[in-house]
Amino acid sequence: MMAGAIEMLAAGVVLMIASMIAGEKLTALPSLSGFLAVGYLALFGSIIAINAYMYLIRNVSPALATSYAYVNPVVAVLLGTGLGGETLSKIEWLALGVIVFAVVLVTLGKYLFPAKPVVAPVIQDASSE
Repeated sequence: MMAGAIEMLAAGVVLMIASMIAGEKLTALPSLSGFLAVGYLALFGSIIAINAYMYLIRNVSPALATSYAYVNPVVAVLLGTGLGGETLSKIEWLALGVIVFAVVLVTLGKYLFPAKPVVAPVIQDASSE
């Protein structure tokens, strides 16, 4: 968790310096809902998410740890259809199914398709015959 905190802090410092150099200015004070949205994203989108990712990197296979990158867009689309009233075509539903199926294959691949042992050929010396 400490590594994640250091990464976030360092990135914040670098971005603050870059914004000062670029001459960025706060032209209007955000509303309360804007501050709450940033706080929500900071807590759930950054602090908790990066620590969960670091935990996964240390404790599971890289394929499983990075599978979130494929699942997140699917979750976002489903939230858009469920909460935002968006509609999807048949092709888009099919694409979501393909993505989920691929993530399942990556996750369960070692059980569904176990690796076959590699046997090296035995080379005999002419003197041993």
